Amino acid sequence: MRLGLLAALVLAAPATGCTGAVSDSAAPGDAEPSTTSAILIVDRTIDPSGGPRAEASARFMRFSAPSSIRDALRAIGATVDLPAPGTCVGLAALAGSAAPGSAAATPWVELVDVGAVSLEVSGRETHLVARQLPDVTDVVTGVVYARAADAALFPAASRYVVHVNGGPEVDPFEVSAAAPADPADVRIAGEDATGLTVPAGTPIEVGWTPDASDDSLFVDVQPAAVRCTLDNGQHSAPSPARATVPAALLDEAGTLVVHRMHREALVARGLERGELRFDFSRSVAYVRR
Repeated sequence: MRLGLLAALVLAAPATGCTGAVSDSAAPGDAEPSTTSAILIVDRTIDPSGGPRAEASARFMRFSAPSSIRDALRAIGATVDLPAPGTCVGLAALAGSAAPGSAAATPWVELVDVGAVSLEVSGRETHLVARQLPDVTDVVTGVVYARAADAALFPAASRYVVHVNGGPEVDPFEVSAAAPADPADVRIAGEDATGLTVPAGTPIEVGWTPDASDDSLFVDVQPAAVRCTLDNGQHSAPSPARATVPAALLDEAGTLVVHRMHREALVARGLERGELRFDFSRSVAYVRR
């Protein structure tokens, strides 16, 4: 694990999201108490080499007590682990430290069918495609909803409306949430249209102006597989902020992926808890000279 410190940083992502429980090794039986939670994710990426791209996914999880919702989210690959404020931490170490301390078996998760699911933005509706997930690992089974689409269909800084037709376990519902802006205002010193050239032995400086939002800012450094938390923007008197990505984390060539993540609670009848998550990012290629 490679570690480093950032300067002038504050808080990591807020701990909102799904809560509930999962069983340790078997599917919930009819006599066992169970709960259904939801996670809807909109990813949008700006990559100079490949252009903008976007995708959305929705999963409605049924599981039984007792255990942690984090186990269920990890089983379906839907967790986002952030370092402590002011640090850069390897992704493998983050995943290990966030895992439950007990030796309990991986939870069994059922992804329930809730009928048609769509996202509407600026009057345009995009239907997610329902796909039956094979129970290859005996851990996750059921229906996952997903759609890769032109980035114009999933824009930044817009209001999204989620339509769910409903099924046997979840009533029909409609909720809305505001998506954040792309992280274009997170500036990397020395960046130009071709990317970033970093003098050997020097760190990379990152600058931004914090605001009053609860968005989370973080940077993934590749191929080092290290994540650095930036500022979540909660300041009474916003002023320019700066941070550094330590030179020790940089390879001869690689990529910085700057993320702005926004989370909102998803509240609907038939759901114990839910989360609507926007993760908007942009990629910057770098080389050392």
